[in-house]
Parts: sequence; C-alpha cells; structure tokens
Amino acid sequence: MEMKHWNAGDAVCGSLIVGLKRQVETLGKGQRLHVTAKSEGAFVDIPAWCRVTGHELVEANHPKYVLRK
Repeated sequence: MEMKHWNAGDAVCGSLIVGLKRQVETLGKGQRLHVTAKSEGAFVDIPAWCRVTGHELVEANHPKYVLRK
C-alpha cells in the first residue's frame, strides 16, 4: 500500500494538528502517512492526537512519524 508523505517542517501545536488532520483526511482506511515534524512539541502532540482521534501511531522516532488511518 502506498504511503503518503507530509513535511510539517517547524509547524507547532495548532498548525501542526490542523495540518495533520487535513493530511489524514485525504487517506483511505488503513493507509499510512509518513510525517516529518521538527517542532520540539511534535513528540507529544502527534501521539496525543492519534490517541484522541483513534488513528494508529505506527512509528515515532522524532522528527519522523508514521500514522495509519
């Protein structure tokens, strides 16, 4: 299955989460999103967003993350 990539750069908190939501909305069920997020809070924000929204955090190795819708 093809993996989509998104470079969030230095986006922080609100803009990171809004961008992440928009990217995940373009995925089909079971598809993966590879995210590069350099902000210091990403290692907390991305896993928390996944828990709240029910998406699977497959890999978290800051600044690289892989999510499954």
